[in-house]
Amino acid sequence: MLDEVETALNFAHNMTWNGKHPVVKLVTKTYELGVRLTKEAMSEIEKQIMRLTDSSHETFPDLGKWFIDICYETT
Repeated sequence: MLDEVETALNFAHNMTWNGKHPVVKLVTKTYELGVRLTKEAMSEIEKQIMRLTDSSHETFPDLGKWFIDICYETT
């Protein structure tokens, strides 16, 4: 069970995807409510994500606008 912060961090730190480890950081600050991006800033973000609203995947036919795939380039 991932019921403790240390356990969850260790789990995330040790996982891999395609042989690569994720960057794992614990965020302890509280985010401000009501903060929004400008349309220009959101346009730049939209170029880096793929929304899964019209997925043809049989298990995930329509995940809604909140489910995204984040595309990235290796450096």
